[in-house]
Amino acid sequence: MPRVINATKFANRMSNEDGNPSSGMLGILTKPSNTLANWYLWLGLLGLLLAVLNLAGIIHPSYRVSWGGMFTFEATNNAFGDKDTAPAFVVSDAIFILFCSSLVYLGARSLIGDSNFGDWLTSLLTNDWYNNLIDPENGGWGLLLGTWAMVVSILFYFFWGIMYMAWIDPGVYSIAISLMASGLVLRMLTTIEED
Repeated sequence: MPRVINATKFANRMSNEDGNPSSGMLGILTKPSNTLANWYLWLGLLGLLLAVLNLAGIIHPSYRVSWGGMFTFEATNNAFGDKDTAPAFVVSDAIFILFCSSLVYLGARSLIGDSNFGDWLTSLLTNDWYNNLIDPENGGWGLLLGTWAMVVSILFYFFWGIMYMAWIDPGVYSIAISLMASGLVLRMLTTIEED
């Protein structure tokens, strides 16, 4: 008979294994592990970029995005408005910016930890991650290909976004996400140890 695990005990055990001593779901969300903190930071920064592009009117050639409509699947209002007639700033923009800023803050706070902001920025610039782009001896071909897939994903998304104002295009998202996921999987596979 399969063993049933209590969800709270499972979350606590997982958070403790990943270096997060907080308990309960609220603790896991507000004091994220390093993995979750990285996701918070990068998704928050992407959200802030999209919010700024939307306010500047350059997120799409003919539309403005209503974040309230987008995230409620148009239950509250339309997700897209005509760029010429839609207001440049609405309440959902403020809520979206606040939410993304909170993600960036929580992620950065957990990643910085006991060190200071300057040391953390220096560690980003001197990270071994850059060696993975050029040296297959450093971690193998899987690590090299995975790292390049992630870089190509980011470059592709920014190229299409800048050249064609396709920041919210589902086709661009799907290609960028597929490349990013492939890169993450290839990088994770290199950390698996053989029995």
